[in-house]
Amino acid sequence: MSVFKRNDGRWVVKYKDSTGKRIQKTFRNRKEAFDFDDELYKDSREGSRLTVFEAVMLHVKDHDFSAHCAEQFSWLVCGAERKSGRSVGYAECIADKYVDELTRRDLNEVRDNVRAKGSSNSTVNLWVGRLSSAFNYAVSEGLLQANPWAHVRKLPEKKGSRMASLEDFQKLYAILPEWWRWICRTAISLCLRPGRVELFSLKWNAFDFLHGAVTVHMGKVGRSKTVYPAQDYMAEAKERFIADGEDREQFVCRNSWDKRIVHYQFSWEYWCAKAGIRFPLYALRHIAATQMLAAGADVAAVAANLGHSSPSTTLDYYAHALPSAQRNASALLGAAWCGNRKKSSIDSGG
Repeated sequence: MSVFKRNDGRWVVKYKDSTGKRIQKTFRNRKEAFDFDDELYKDSREGSRLTVFEAVMLHVKDHDFSAHCAEQFSWLVCGAERKSGRSVGYAECIADKYVDELTRRDLNEVRDNVRAKGSSNSTVNLWVGRLSSAFNYAVSEGLLQANPWAHVRKLPEKKGSRMASLEDFQKLYAILPEWWRWICRTAISLCLRPGRVELFSLKWNAFDFLHGAVTVHMGKVGRSKTVYPAQDYMAEAKERFIADGEDREQFVCRNSWDKRIVHYQFSWEYWCAKAGIRFPLYALRHIAATQMLAAGADVAAVAANLGHSSPSTTLDYYAHALPSAQRNASALLGAAWCGNRKKSSIDSGG
């Protein structure tokens, strides 16, 4: 099945009938669509063989993904209807195949479909990884015996650096317009992933001003994190919230026309060029992490702010930010040793 909302506000369920023909049915609201969908696939958990289409859709259904992420999963196996014509998903070629019969040839076919769009190996790995995550979930639920792509190695990736120095940020921040400055303060204070899923989808309903907390859904990993930002940031956020008429559905970060930010790359690159630097927007998250760690913050607390599932993940990425904290620890150890040495000298009468 595949459930999605059309531009006219109606909900559509795509499914296969008893003959295997793929059809769709339209509903007036979300509840009716999902109730129909539940009825269609209530028997799918009783051990019947899963197709790729069914495995992916069940994965989406059982997880609290963001709307954007859920749409991407759906598009992957069943495409989408567009005004300019039908958009074919990368894995639609194998959607009707049983997962337990997938071969290396099927994997290569999906990879070739992604490459045909001019995408890099990083993007290829991303889409294959989404399919594999759905297969892993089916295995955990007892719907499959094994993930056929569990031991497939990722293609080698050539990634550009997302790091930047604090000095470059300060140089850039000095010339940014106020709306971009607020975006930067929000991204750093909440340790957000800059982009449409987290930073530019953040609404005031995520803010708990009473307890000084902000709860953010992380579309990349499909779960939420709670951050307790600095009091000065929360005070400024509350002022802006009140100025917005306490509209909890209003977006926190908006452009100079007071509209939701969708396309931001051109504007950001313009200001970077004006400052004479190269500064990836994602570097704001890294600056937040490195500054906290360099100041001696507890690694577990930093991991929680970043939304990492384990402090070891934080250490893997940001071990370079720890030397100052290590030096402070060594200084404390040295002071204790010197104190013991002085005491020993006095006791010996020297």
